[in-house]
Amino acid sequence: MQIHIKRSLCALLCLVMGLSLSACSNGAEMTDENINDTVALAEKALKEFDTEALKKYVDSQTLGYILNIADAHEQVGELAKLMFENLTLEVKSIDIENQTVTLLVNNKDLSLVGERYARRLKSQFPTTLALINGYSDEGFLDSSMKMLTAQISRAIVPDNPTEVTVSVKKDGKNLKLVFDQTAEDAVSGGALTAIVSTYTAKNNASTDENDG
Repeated sequence: MQIHIKRSLCALLCLVMGLSLSACSNGAEMTDENINDTVALAEKALKEFDTEALKKYVDSQTLGYILNIADAHEQVGELAKLMFENLTLEVKSIDIENQTVTLLVNNKDLSLVGERYARRLKSQFPTTLALINGYSDEGFLDSSMKMLTAQISRAIVPDNPTEVTVSVKKDGKNLKLVFDQTAEDAVSGGALTAIVSTYTAKNNASTDENDG
């Protein structure tokens, strides 16, 4: 009797383990269900700015840079949470053959916030090296956090989302969304393009020092 019970328990354990392994491996299969799950996990990771989950489910050059800074400076992570707290990612369509997913992305319109912040950065740190050094200054980060928190709180979520198509790739035991610059800009509420274009623009005769 005991032998039969032991054999039954062993069989049950093997079945459970087999299902668990199957579930893990299936997470990397290019299916509609897994892609939908990956989008949901990526959205949650962004809103919570869960750095480990972001590394797992999102491939983004800009986001990777932010994650590196956030690991060393708490203010950056807190600011990212503010930027993404209103973010929504809705799956519009999935193309399994081309391994892409089309998303309706909505977030607060942060383009003006990004533009004003970039003008401040440019006036204080005219070179890339100076900017990098600036982000090691806790005082500068604290003042930036205070200013941006106020500006982000006043930003409005637009009625119409932005449609973007992103690639989906297999990465170990799960799928990962690949954000290009267009997707990064949509997710950031337009802040990325505003910051890059403003900071890299040549100085005009008139300055914008009074913005902010």
